[in-house]
This record gives sequence, structure tokens and C-alpha cells, in this order.
Amino acid sequence: NQSGLNSSSWMITFEKNIGDLPLLTIDTAWLGENHISAEVVEIAPGRDIFSGDDHSTFKRTFTVEHTPEIQEIILESSANDMGGYFFIHFMGERSSNIHVDSDATTIQRVLEGVSTIDEVTVSIIPHTQDSISLYGQRWVVTFKSHRGDLPSLLVDSGSGPASTITTGGTLLGSSPLIRVETKEDGGIRTNFVTPSILNENKTYTTRISSLNGYSWSTPAHSKFGISPSKGVPSSPREVRVNVLSNTELGVSWKQPNFSGGDEVAGYKVQWDVDTKFDHSSATVRATQNSTDYFFVVRNLDPFESYFVRVIAYNAQGFSEPEIATHFLMYMNTIMISLIETGGNVDLTETFSIRYTSNQGIQRETNPISVYATSREVENELNIIGIDNAVSVDREDRSNVFDLSGIETNYFDIRYRLSLVGDQDISSISINDENLGSIVPSVDF
Repeated sequence: NQSGLNSSSWMITFEKNIGDLPLLTIDTAWLGENHISAEVVEIAPGRDIFSGDDHSTFKRTFTVEHTPEIQEIILESSANDMGGYFFIHFMGERSSNIHVDSDATTIQRVLEGVSTIDEVTVSIIPHTQDSISLYGQRWVVTFKSHRGDLPSLLVDSGSGPASTITTGGTLLGSSPLIRVETKEDGGIRTNFVTPSILNENKTYTTRISSLNGYSWSTPAHSKFGISPSKGVPSSPREVRVNVLSNTELGVSWKQPNFSGGDEVAGYKVQWDVDTKFDHSSATVRATQNSTDYFFVVRNLDPFESYFVRVIAYNAQGFSEPEIATHFLMYMNTIMISLIETGGNVDLTETFSIRYTSNQGIQRETNPISVYATSREVENELNIIGIDNAVSVDREDRSNVFDLSGIETNYFDIRYRLSLVGDQDISSISINDENLGSIVPSVDF
């Protein structure tokens, strides 16, 4: 320049930052020469695009209000024979008994009869009868007058303390189970998705104000502007798998929460004996206005165990995969068999069930008749305080005559124990001191 000094300058324009920004600072220590100096000069201050009377900038306002708490009471059974009744607990109070076939009006009346529950609405959603779902239904409970994030409803069928899951007790049928899930927390959401009205060629900024019922707060705004762009969809939701036969698996799932800006075109179902998922897959096309999907995987090896996952895709690509969980992944089944082939069984034989916890604690039931009903066995298990909810099914496979008509007096009684919840059981065994010639076995 004219003064004979060497100099350089850079003009920096902040395109995405919002508002009047502080000046940059420069550290010249790394330049190695003491006579070098530097300064930052603001040429034009940034402008808060939300202020002033300039309405040329596109503006849109959305209000995020309190949302009610929504909880589901889910009734499930392995056959269409569920019966009996149960109780609901909420914040220390218990309802009157509720029959499993109650309609929505009855359930609402019973719930609003609990002193800690004010106004609720109830709707009933039958389980999809598509060959892969369990039998039963869902009761959707919406808390209308309570505000905020509420504690969970608890269920009680007399088989143990009130919990978010119960089985056995006053419930009847094939492995009946009732559980509670929170579908949407009550309160004000801390996230928001705009409607699909934005232009990917524009840059958008946001600001948020809160209201306490008296006035609005000073708004806080985003530090940067952002342009929307299309992407892959989010993962499918509630991916479940259920055993249909020794060669078939049923897979069900719900559509993703977000499409990525392009419509979801379909889903890829993958299954394999390991998590590499390089064995087999199938494609299920998305259907307009459908939220629930299912697929039956056939011709499987009955001696293998399989992993299953589902991936959503659109024109932009594939979502992250979602691994399928079993419908009854929280249920462990134990089979107790009592068999005698010599025809020497009378009414005096008894057995007791002994279980050992993972901590080495042993407990044993009172003597149980070999002709005991499923309810009697269940009651004895509840008495010794197994921590898991338990239901018992009884099957009599005894035959007085064989296929040729010869008398056999073959005695064969099976008890299927369904334990629900975290498993704290190391082993199950049978005390056979009073079983005579009956041979017990446990498939754990």
C-alpha cells in the first residue's frame, strides 16, 4: 500500500447466524513478529429478522399446548378364551373389579369411580386378527383433567402386588396377561415437527416463547438458520415377531414417525440365523393410509433360531433397521410333566414344586395333588412368593385305552407355568417323595 506496509484483509459474511453478533477476536501470538497487528471492524451489524416492521420475511406461528397423558391397558391371551376380572390401582387407590369383556363406557365409569382419578375417556382397540397377533384388545385411557406426566396405572389379578403387568389369579384362559404401557406422557412437549409446508430453497430460523398463564416470556431464538432437505425415513415402530408354527414366523410393525420428506415406498423384512442378515429378505410395499403392516416368513428350518428386522425406505434411501422383539419376550414358560405307565396311580400321590433363585434362595410349595387344577397349582406358587407374575395351564394327556382298545391306564398330566417379568429363577425341580411310581420331569 502507499505507506509501504504489507497488509491483508478478509471480509466475512455470516449467512446462517442470527442477530447482531459479537466481534471476532484475533490472536497474533502465533505469527512470530511483534510488529504485526490485527483488528476486526464491523461493516454491517446483523439484524434480528423477527423484529421491526419488515414483513417481507415469511413468518408462521405454532402453539404447543399441554397434551393429556395416554396409557394403554393391554389384554393378551394365546387363545380366544380370555375371561375373569382384575383391578386397577392409581396413586394408592384401587378400583372395583373390571371384567375383561367390559365395554368402554363401563371401564370409564369404573375408573372415574377411583377417588384419585377425575375425568378420563376410554376407547377399545381389538388386536389385529391377522394370524400373527395375540388374542385380546387394548383399552386406551386418556386423562382429560390431570395435567403433567402421571404415574402409571397398575393392574392386579390377585396373584401378587399391583404392578404394570399381571397374569393368573382372577384371570381365566390360555396364558392370560394384562399389562400397562404409557403411550404419551402428559405435559408440554419439548420437541415439535413443522407441517410439510417449508421450501428447501429457503433458509429458516426459529424462536420460542413460553407462557405461564399471565404473559409471554422474552423469546429465545436459534443461533443459526437452516434449510430443510429430504432424507431417509425414520425406523419402523413396534416391530414384533411371533411364532406361528415350527416353520413360520409372523412379523408386524407400524409406519415410521417421519417419512423424511418423501413418501415411504415400502419395507424390507430381513431374517437370518445371525445378525449379519445376509441370508433372506422380502419387500412389502407401503399402502396409502395404512399404519399397520405384517408379513409371514415361511419355510424356515424348525431346528434353527432366527433374528428378524424391518427397514423402511423412500426415494432417498433406507432407514436404520429395527430389530423385532417377541410378543412375549418377557414371558418364560416351564413345563412340568407327571407320567406313569403302569396303571398304579390312586388319589394319594402328591408332589411339591421347589425353585431356587439366582441368589441361591430355595422355596418349596405345600404338597400338591397330582389331580390338582391349574388354579390350585397357581395358588401354591403364589403362596411361596415367586417374584414373577405366574399363570398355570393344565393339560390331561392320560389314556385309559390305547389305539387298539387295550386297557393301559396311561397317566400323563402336564402343567405349563408362564412366568412374566424379570427372571430371578436359577432352577425349578420337583420333590417326588410322595409320587410313588409317577415320574416327574421339568422342561425349563
